[in-house]
Amino acid sequence: MNRKKKFVTLGLIPARGGSKGIKNKNLKLLNGKPLIAHTIEAALKSKLDRVVVATDSKKIREVAIKYGAECPFMRPKKISKDNSHAFEIYKYTLNWLKKTENYVPDALCTMLCTTPFRKPKIINECLMKLKSNKYDWVFSVNEFEHHPYRAMVLVNHKMRPLFNVKNKKLWENRQKLPLLYRFNGGVISCLSKNVDQNKEYNIDNFKYKNTRVGYVIMRKRDAIDIDEPIDLEFANYMIKNEN
Repeated sequence: MNRKKKFVTLGLIPARGGSKGIKNKNLKLLNGKPLIAHTIEAALKSKLDRVVVATDSKKIREVAIKYGAECPFMRPKKISKDNSHAFEIYKYTLNWLKKTENYVPDALCTMLCTTPFRKPKIINECLMKLKSNKYDWVFSVNEFEHHPYRAMVLVNHKMRPLFNVKNKKLWENRQKLPLLYRFNGGVISCLSKNVDQNKEYNIDNFKYKNTRVGYVIMRKRDAIDIDEPIDLEFANYMIKNEN
């Protein structure tokens, strides 16, 4: 009797100790819990098989383990700098687990601590799309908070539209502009082979235009990003007001 092979999923939560916008950001309290705890709890409530936190901080490691995540390694300093690329920690995590534990997941699901309001349902929907084998990557997305057609650049002390959009379209009422979306830090998931076989996201409109990219739409409210102190203040206020 042939048994269907289990689709193995790994949850990854990158959490550097250093942060410029908010010092010790991942440990700042949101509704009485460290910021990282909200992402760990959502991940553990989802259908992920494992949840690993990759950090260079002993304090973050202690907090992550307290809330139920695994921290099997300390993140090397060379990939824990301000300018370190996220893809480096994806590759490091998969390589470390393969070499140390002979553990090779089918899918990698990365969740950023700075998007604390994503729901387990969003994680599960991304995993289901990956499991269908119709997609290489699946991202959580939300509608732009500010329409990008209105984006401006400053050139020689003057302001110019970033995009070559006709005047009539540029100043159109918001309701008549096309719906546009941005990916957020809720879920960045992929079939693991896309990390193994590449040095960067294999997604663009040129070399990688045939990469199959899926999406799951999040509410703007759930996609709030904690980057500056005012974001944390607003998130705490929002929770308090809703309660």
